[in-house]
Amino acid sequence: MKIFANALALSFLLALLAACGDESSSSAPDPIGEISSSSNDDNGSSGKDKDTSSSSQKDSQKSSSSVAEKNSSSAVSGKNSSSSVVESSSSDSVKTCTPDQEGLEQWYFFTKETYVCQNGVWVLQSSSSVVEESSSSKYYDMSRQFNAKLSYGEFTDPRDNRVYKTIRFRVPFVTDSVEFFAENLNFGKMISGGNQQGDSTKYCYDDDPWYCENGWGGLYTWATAMAFSAACDSNSMGSSLCPDTIDLTKNQIEEMKGNPDCVFHQGVCPVGWHIMNREEWASAISGSSIMNPSGYLSSEVWNGLLENPTGFSLLPAGALDEHGEFSEIMNQAFHWLPEDTYDKSSGLSKGAFTRATSFNLYRGSGNGFVKTAGFSIRCVKDY
Repeated sequence: MKIFANALALSFLLALLAACGDESSSSAPDPIGEISSSSNDDNGSSGKDKDTSSSSQKDSQKSSSSVAEKNSSSAVSGKNSSSSVVESSSSDSVKTCTPDQEGLEQWYFFTKETYVCQNGVWVLQSSSSVVEESSSSKYYDMSRQFNAKLSYGEFTDPRDNRVYKTIRFRVPFVTDSVEFFAENLNFGKMISGGNQQGDSTKYCYDDDPWYCENGWGGLYTWATAMAFSAACDSNSMGSSLCPDTIDLTKNQIEEMKGNPDCVFHQGVCPVGWHIMNREEWASAISGSSIMNPSGYLSSEVWNGLLENPTGFSLLPAGALDEHGEFSEIMNQAFHWLPEDTYDKSSGLSKGAFTRATSFNLYRGSGNGFVKTAGFSIRCVKDY
């Protein structure tokens, strides 16, 4: 009986310690949930023009629970940018904010908490008013977009003087590492999702320039991404209506020349750079081993768990889908590939693309996607 009593006391002590441990770790970031069962490879989107004044921007984000979900009508107006991260004061329990942030709400993906700036202090909203991830209409804290422990290169696009961070990876048959954009391309003038793209134009998620300017990059139709005529969004390459084609011989590596998975196609990328192809996506994830490829490449803004080990900083920038709706931000990442395919079942020419969810990255998903969708672009330096 004495042994039993001692064992009981020890069990109680261990349970008490475990409870304390649970309390201290309650604010740890949760992994992103699986993609909605309603989502598939044929996701795509559109919208309206907005005022791009820096003094007042619309805080608007789609629910990630469904591709076909409509815009939430709720929005918070206020001044915001990637620099408006909550600032710590001398006290660990108090976060200060500036006068121009008064009344602004900030939602933090890692803790699933909402703060509002009141009288110079960020105040945590009560649990009853915390905005859940699935219905959040707030901007994101982009302070963890890149891995601060890594050394990035930089490239300045001469067309608009925009500076991009770059990272290097090994590519088969290349003796030196190759330079990749560590962020999505953001070139061109924003137009609303309901308008046809042309040269030097882009969509911004939710028709809101904040997303383009704060790490998410522009969204491009397939033809715009390839720098082809708009007719190529509806017709196959090399057809009478879309005479534009991709030169398969531009890759100077003999073993890769002529391989459609290894094409060098500049498209909307700067001179001397090309749209990331299938082989380069494979190279970027080649070191993932037992880790899921998407998590291996993801920015901490997305996964909240891994520390962006490669520096690639993949973001789930969502898309403008085939229904003319912006959707899937913080849920999926879509990037066009320099290829198209003819889908016999629909009789449509579609664009090849990569799709990353929180648990995997698919290169050349399905039978392609309607080319009028707006997807992201990553650029790679020619080698």
